[in-house]
Amino acid sequence: MCRVFGLLDPRLNHDELHRQGHELARSLRHGGPDGHAHRVFDGILVGGTRLAISDPEQGWQPFTTDGFTVFYNGEIYNAPALRRTLAASGVRFRTRCDGEVLAPLLARHGAAAGELLDGMFTVVAYEHRTRRLILLRDRSGIKPLYLFHEGGRFGFASEIPALLALRGGRAQPDLDGLDRYLRLKAVFGAAPEPGALGDPTLVEGVRSLPPGHALQLSPDAPPTMTALAEVPARARSTDPAEDLAKRFPDLIAEMLPTDVPYCAVLSGGLDSSVVATLAARAGGSLTAFTVVPRRPSAYTELPFAQQVAQATGARLEQVAVGGADLPELLPEVVRALGQPNSDPIIVSTYRLFQTVRAAGYPVALTGDASDEVFGGYDRFRSLAQSGDLGAYRQALSGVPAAWRRRLYSEDTLHALHSRRRPDDTPLDLSCADRDPTEAVTTFELRHRLPVYHLQRLDHLSAAHSVEARVPFCRDDVTALGRSLRTSDKLGPDGAVKVPLATAATRHGWAPESVVDRPKQPFTFRLSEHLLEDGGTALEWARQVLTDPSAQRGLFDQEHVEKTLAEFEEQRSEFLAHAVWSLLVLELWLQQISGGRR
Repeated sequence: MCRVFGLLDPRLNHDELHRQGHELARSLRHGGPDGHAHRVFDGILVGGTRLAISDPEQGWQPFTTDGFTVFYNGEIYNAPALRRTLAASGVRFRTRCDGEVLAPLLARHGAAAGELLDGMFTVVAYEHRTRRLILLRDRSGIKPLYLFHEGGRFGFASEIPALLALRGGRAQPDLDGLDRYLRLKAVFGAAPEPGALGDPTLVEGVRSLPPGHALQLSPDAPPTMTALAEVPARARSTDPAEDLAKRFPDLIAEMLPTDVPYCAVLSGGLDSSVVATLAARAGGSLTAFTVVPRRPSAYTELPFAQQVAQATGARLEQVAVGGADLPELLPEVVRALGQPNSDPIIVSTYRLFQTVRAAGYPVALTGDASDEVFGGYDRFRSLAQSGDLGAYRQALSGVPAAWRRRLYSEDTLHALHSRRRPDDTPLDLSCADRDPTEAVTTFELRHRLPVYHLQRLDHLSAAHSVEARVPFCRDDVTALGRSLRTSDKLGPDGAVKVPLATAATRHGWAPESVVDRPKQPFTFRLSEHLLEDGGTALEWARQVLTDPSAQRGLFDQEHVEKTLAEFEEQRSEFLAHAVWSLLVLELWLQQISGGRR
């Protein structure tokens, strides 16, 4: 795992581009602390920082061969097979690093080389002959790449704060993005403008390269973006659980690094338990990390994580998080994210990876994405039973429409209405010719998973120089998931993720108590933590949100204060999330405006 960056600006000379390269490397050092490099060509800068995992001694970037200079962020899991094919055609390799396959693949296939890669990646390649830049992002969207395009100037970076530095620090919240954030807890969905270059973010003028896409840039031509071909869905199987059982253990074994220590993230739920069990079987002794509430709570999953650790022989490390930690941690978390995400899990995830790295592990395997691939959420089951897309949309909501209208200032409402109605939902869920759950699955995999889950995972692990690997995003697994009908994933008795649960039961991938237990988020109850220790966190939130400079005219301050008062009176999880969403947003607004922190 590394960080990458670049700039196309014909107006800048070599010295100015070199200066930008050094500044960007410093700003992204946390994600790649083991080294950095950049290269300058005529009007073009490309570079990156390195977290040395694959061939730490020799695998230094950039890889310059076959007429390309290549930087990349991530891991190419099928690199051994690609190396064998390339070697048979005469390519000679000097390292064992997975990224060394990229330049010869690009030389032979151009941007379509991305279709041959199974892994998590953003690739930045400069072709010397054509003076063309090729940017690639993996199909699942595990590794983000943010973009801006102003006139003939084009910048890109793995993180938004670094990208903003390229723009001279200019940042304003995008009002469409603001409404999406409050509606959906993060900014995702199709771009509001037809033909927009990338997916939306909360920063005006900043986009994200869509998952599974290639972007080609040239000083003499407009940018072009194309979709990589998907891995074809498998032929529908009569026993998808056995299909998964035949392949998944090998896929996880391929993901275990051989040159550095690794660990697993273990919640005690089915997904992370399966990953930890198979990692322990493939690699032997394993350390797993689990989050526990600092104060007694019915919301703990520790007993289940302990059962998995005992069954696998793993050493289990507990990471405690509580409400009293929020004033110290949440500003750091928001800074690491680069744009707001109001899932309560952000604080525990940040603390978890901080502990993982302090214990000496630069790589951690996680159970993310199984719910999207195999239908693990209650909202999928409810939609399959009722067909009610309105209820599905409501299940995604952070702050419902009526509350948003109450919170917005008159100026904000007017601006939103001038663009579109603020209660519109940017979900492409057209399903006239198919089961609505199939449309929802496509939407969740393409839009929600990359932003709400995977960007968060990438940024909060990179903040502590940890690479998070996601087995359920392997191409074989997602292809299996796309081949299944809703009826294959959901049982008649209310069961979810039936193929995974069945495989786990048949092959002992998790204790029976874990397979049969109800799903629970790997997080904490916001209402508990805001009120913990006499309401320490709530009082801090009140100070932040009622400061005279708060919200900068975006919200009606009187109604923000009413929301705080109503939560304190009712203490509901719904109101707690409204307070939390506003708090995360306000901390981010302070940071991008250079205000107090």
